[in-house]
Amino acid sequence: MVEPRWQNQEEALQFALEHPSVMFNMGMGTGKTRTALDTVFTRQDVHKVLVVCPKSILMDRVWQKNLMKFHPEDKWVCHNLTEGTVKDKAALVKQVQEDDAHLNKYKIFIVVNYDIVWRAELGDALRVFGFDAVILDESHKVKSAGSKVSKYAALLGKRIPYKMCLSGTPMANSPLDVYGQYRFLDPSIYGTRYDAFKEKYAVLGGPERRFVVGYKNLNELDAKFDSIAYTCKMSDIADRLKLPPELPPVERGVYLPKKDMDTLRELNRDFVAACEEGVIVVSNVLGKVLRQQQITSGFCMVTDGPGEAERIQELNTIKKDQLVEDLENMPPEASVVVFCVFRHDLDAVHVAARESKRDVFEVSGAASELDEWREHPGAVLAVQVQAGSEGIDLTMASHAIYYSLPHLYLYEQSRARLYRPGQTRPVTFIHYLARGTIDELMYDSLIRRRDLIQDIQDGRVDFSLLK
Repeated sequence: MVEPRWQNQEEALQFALEHPSVMFNMGMGTGKTRTALDTVFTRQDVHKVLVVCPKSILMDRVWQKNLMKFHPEDKWVCHNLTEGTVKDKAALVKQVQEDDAHLNKYKIFIVVNYDIVWRAELGDALRVFGFDAVILDESHKVKSAGSKVSKYAALLGKRIPYKMCLSGTPMANSPLDVYGQYRFLDPSIYGTRYDAFKEKYAVLGGPERRFVVGYKNLNELDAKFDSIAYTCKMSDIADRLKLPPELPPVERGVYLPKKDMDTLRELNRDFVAACEEGVIVVSNVLGKVLRQQQITSGFCMVTDGPGEAERIQELNTIKKDQLVEDLENMPPEASVVVFCVFRHDLDAVHVAARESKRDVFEVSGAASELDEWREHPGAVLAVQVQAGSEGIDLTMASHAIYYSLPHLYLYEQSRARLYRPGQTRPVTFIHYLARGTIDELMYDSLIRRRDLIQDIQDGRVDFSLLK
């Protein structure tokens, strides 16, 4: 039995049926995937559908699972391009195109990830497939007008009758992010020349006016955006969905050894710092932030000198030891998610889980073990936040630990993997903060919903506050 659509989903469906191209600007957990599918099945002239999504969504077969959940009685076939080389995937697309005997009875879905959709043989095969509809899931992935995937999306969009973009954060970094997405949806809205678009909506400064220092004409930009956008945020429907109350965030303060604090102070003063058996060298302030984050995680990339190759220098196990303690104090049946920024952090989570006698699985660029984690109550899931912040359901867990802190967009996306429809328990979010370090600056920016990197670039961060 398929549950009825929520009111916002019904509104979004009706809006989409009035617009051949539509932006579902729907917050995480508000049901945009189902809305897109319902739109496809309502349109009788749509038979062949391409879905482009992040790799984590592809590997977890999110679209196929939603087809089974929301359209179990309808006739459809879903091809997830997960196996083989790009050449193999192009061959499969051509084979599906040739075998169109079911076309009048079935909806044909092909699902592919952004990383490869534009690559030569596969991109060509998809472009001539004759899709009736294309869905860009987490469409902010095509925001960079000059990227290959964004240019390919624009080319693809010229041939498609129906187009949908799905994103809870279509302007994740700046208002200019809408250009690449709307160039795909309807290039008549913002035009086909990015330079002219930027000149109209950005305040340019610096040498040769090459840098965006502010924005202008935003009322006009927003009005054009809204012309084909249905907007809905989680806060609009949370009461109706009866989600559990949000718990206040938890800080777990840890203290680094003196030697590592000395390294941080030296790095804070300069762009070079001695570190154990090597030297840390950075070229700019953002590089300092990255290296300081690594040190708070217990490692750093060092070199023997200018021009020499970098290597990992192990520093401490402070956060790993804290994780062991927390896992041992949690109920053994409680499933736990640990979000990490660095590969080193993921490895540390594996060690901590084993030391606390828990099964451990991983979602990262190298592993997709979400289903295995779901089959083991009480297990730990180590999630590389860049790979696991979009499109996956982590509501099996009611505890999430941030071993290291991501930037604002990934932080909000990752939180929404647990606090979303389907979650029946209050969720505890625990943040590991090395006291007196960059961790505290980052955490403060996240709580205030500010982007630390943007603040640094704008000169609004005082590093002298670090002790």
